[in-house]
Amino acid sequence: MKRLVAGIVLIVATSLAVGAENIPLKHAISLYGEPKYHKDFEHFDYANPDAPKGGEFRQAVTGQFDSLTPFVDRGSAAAGSDLLYDSLLQRSWDEPLSKYGLIAQYIELDPDNRWVAYHINPKARFNDGHKVSASDVKFSFDLLREKGSTFYRHFYDDIEKAEVTAPMRVLFTFKNNKNRELPLILGQMPILPEHYWKDRHFPPSGFEVPVTSGPYQVDKINPGRSITYKRDEDYWAKDLAVNRGRYNFDRMLFEYYGNESVLLEAMFSNQYDFRLITDPTIWNTQLSENRIKKYRLVQEVIKNHNPQTLTLAYNTRRPFLKDTRVRESLGYAFNFKQINDHLFFGMYRPAESFFAGSELAASGIPSPEELKWLTPFQQQLPEALFHEPFKVPDSRLASGDRSSMANALKLLKQAGWQIKDNQQVNALGEPLVLNALVANEEHEKVLLSIKDGLSRLGITLNVQRIDPLQMVARLRELDFELVLHTYRHTASPGTEQVSFWGSETADQPGTRNLSGVHSPVVDHIAQLIPSATSREELLSMIHALDRVLLWGHYSLPLWYSPSWNVLYRDTLKHPETTPLYALDLSTWWYQTKKPPTARANAGSTLEKAH
Repeated sequence: MKRLVAGIVLIVATSLAVGAENIPLKHAISLYGEPKYHKDFEHFDYANPDAPKGGEFRQAVTGQFDSLTPFVDRGSAAAGSDLLYDSLLQRSWDEPLSKYGLIAQYIELDPDNRWVAYHINPKARFNDGHKVSASDVKFSFDLLREKGSTFYRHFYDDIEKAEVTAPMRVLFTFKNNKNRELPLILGQMPILPEHYWKDRHFPPSGFEVPVTSGPYQVDKINPGRSITYKRDEDYWAKDLAVNRGRYNFDRMLFEYYGNESVLLEAMFSNQYDFRLITDPTIWNTQLSENRIKKYRLVQEVIKNHNPQTLTLAYNTRRPFLKDTRVRESLGYAFNFKQINDHLFFGMYRPAESFFAGSELAASGIPSPEELKWLTPFQQQLPEALFHEPFKVPDSRLASGDRSSMANALKLLKQAGWQIKDNQQVNALGEPLVLNALVANEEHEKVLLSIKDGLSRLGITLNVQRIDPLQMVARLRELDFELVLHTYRHTASPGTEQVSFWGSETADQPGTRNLSGVHSPVVDHIAQLIPSATSREELLSMIHALDRVLLWGHYSLPLWYSPSWNVLYRDTLKHPETTPLYALDLSTWWYQTKKPPTARANAGSTLEKAH
């Protein structure tokens, strides 16, 4: 009888270890449909497997750093610190949302989406030689959920538990089967070594160099000024298909500068190799053809397919910004055409959505599919949302636009403000004074232009420029009123929308809900998004969410850039095929005097600046 019971227990345990109901093991997973690359693929299309290894890649960063831990809401992690860590899965940047095995060699998906299991690649190991096990994955999950940033704690909220069911298999059970993104979300989790961290304080203080599993290791740290990483010659995953043609530089150097004003001259002085130019003044006036040739640089425009809208974010937690009418009135101080033409050489495109420049942006009036999500809340939403397209005010206050002035003053009057001695004051006699934070010269120019428009409405805007490290700290502590902010959306928005707009974490330090949105309508739609069963349903939900946010005037969409404008040394090369959804520098390489390979940067899918 004892042998029989033991046999039954063994059979049950074995069935759990290999997966219930003979569920097939997958090499990759996608949110909708099947992944682009089959199980025997050799490399991503946007990577060059023949790229030579070697050389040093130098990048410039503004601000400071004080840690090597990018997973917590404390301090500022060093640029490039993500190169130290591997995750369970690797994202493909030429698909909206597909992920392929990295530390996890295979994935088991429950057909009812109640659990997911990851089978650890037996080759996976940390850089001290210890093999990665299922226990390390569970440890990482528990550690990040308990001590990680708000981001991790929120993303893992729908996960019931993690269990080690076999030495190389870890099972995650979900609280419900609504969130179809959970297997992909867990796939991006960095894996930390249990044997290293179990008896150490997390997060560590100072610049303790931890045991990691990624393609690079820390080589040299000059605290607050620079950090250098060296490529791990024995990196366990260097020959996996997801990494072939990637991580080609022997050394990665990140040099820190106090401000952006010296960055261009440092580039011309050969102090670093690559820069993403976000200031149109530099792009259009300081990069002449002769200068580019003299300093052996390449100026290039690479198409950006991501929705990246720059917004003027209002901290609705502040008394003067609680009223929707006040926030709406501020939009009349913004003149896109004037700012774009005079400051930015017409490089930007006007945004009337938080997902501008993509199919995710709402347009016109709500479709029948969108009304499915909006109609139940009709009494809580502005009537205009259902009958009018949203329009960002096209203000001409500086040129005496009477219509804009009248609309703005009407809104302020309705909110209880009135002009007294050329200043908006409330019933208590308090003047309407707002404070804006900026961390760079480009943003300062924008806010000074908006300041001029607001002054014509009797509103005072103080613009304070602070260093990037202070900016991070102030935003984490929600210590601001107005700030220019870009919401980094992907081509397939999901669970992160709750963290961007959801009320649950709105008042917590470190929240990604910067504006402090508190709306049951937003909460409901944002929570539905991860449950979308098709791309079409996802789009209808995103469009509905976009409309509610726009008509709530929580932030003012300003503009978006349809491209990445890059400047780099002519010794750097990249594949001719670029990914749709990322500027993936991991696929670039240092070109020696040898002729480039056939896959080298021929520019067939790129747009040259000259």
